[in-house]
Amino acid sequence: MRRKILLTVCSVAFILLINGACTNPKDKPMIQGNVDTYVTEGWIDDNTFQVRSLGAPNQKATGFVRRRTQSKEAALLASQKRVIELLIGKKVEGASGSDSGESTGVAISSEFEGVVKGGSVVKESYNENDDCEMTYRIHADGLKKRAETEAQKQDFRK
Repeated sequence: MRRKILLTVCSVAFILLINGACTNPKDKPMIQGNVDTYVTEGWIDDNTFQVRSLGAPNQKATGFVRRRTQSKEAALLASQKRVIELLIGKKVEGASGSDSGESTGVAISSEFEGVVKGGSVVKESYNENDDCEMTYRIHADGLKKRAETEAQKQDFRK
């Protein structure tokens, strides 16, 4: 009798294990709720814009904290540059980058400089090489309208 119960319990556990392992990952979304409205990059509303970017530390950098600081700074600068490029369609050139975890400067449009630099890091994550992936968000009243106006001023024929 005891053997039958043990065999039944083991069989049920095995069936549940197999069923869970064979379930399609699309049937088990990691994001709960309405995933169709989840925005990773672009306009969240008319006043909020979000981008994702990557940053890597200097190859010669040593130490966990220094490597992560450098990669976070590089991702932040890349985010700010990407915001301008996506908002007004203008390629950002000039002094931009990071050296030893400190900004060397970033050339961004004076129209959006305060908004872009005043953005916030929504999410940051690191991999085994201490590279940083960042989601960066900016918010300002009438941001979309301002961006459209600025984009219309640009001469893209150059």
